[in-house]
Amino acid sequence: MSALLSSDWLVKLIRRPQREKALRQAATWPCITAKVLGSKVVPKDLLAEEGTSFQTTQIESAFYFTLPGSGGVGSDDEIGYYGGHLLSLPLSDSEAHRLLSRVQEDTPIQVRYNPQDPNQTHTLASDNPNALPFTIWSS
Repeated sequence: MSALLSSDWLVKLIRRPQREKALRQAATWPCITAKVLGSKVVPKDLLAEEGTSFQTTQIESAFYFTLPGSGGVGSDDEIGYYGGHLLSLPLSDSEAHRLLSRVQEDTPIQVRYNPQDPNQTHTLASDNPNALPFTIWSS
């Protein structure tokens, strides 16, 4: 256990600047409406430092969106399907499971995507106030 705890700082040291740079870059990308597919409760991400020591979980929701003409199979009419996932701010396990039942499939959310590579997506809390029954952790 002590080896795991001692390596957390290294993971944070490497991932935090990468995450912050990616979020700054994503703020300049176009925004599109996506739809939630499904959600589940997951352990808290190491970089999600908000909350208390009792808030050890997050809700992870998968989403998808389409872009016309980006399917790339020879026709301009092809539709490209893209997706990703978003995370809530840290929650207690009981709170996460209670809110999970309130996350409806097909709920519209705003997603930022890289126009050069739509598989690169980010969800920003500022783009989605009150879109879901929890606050989105910008990721």
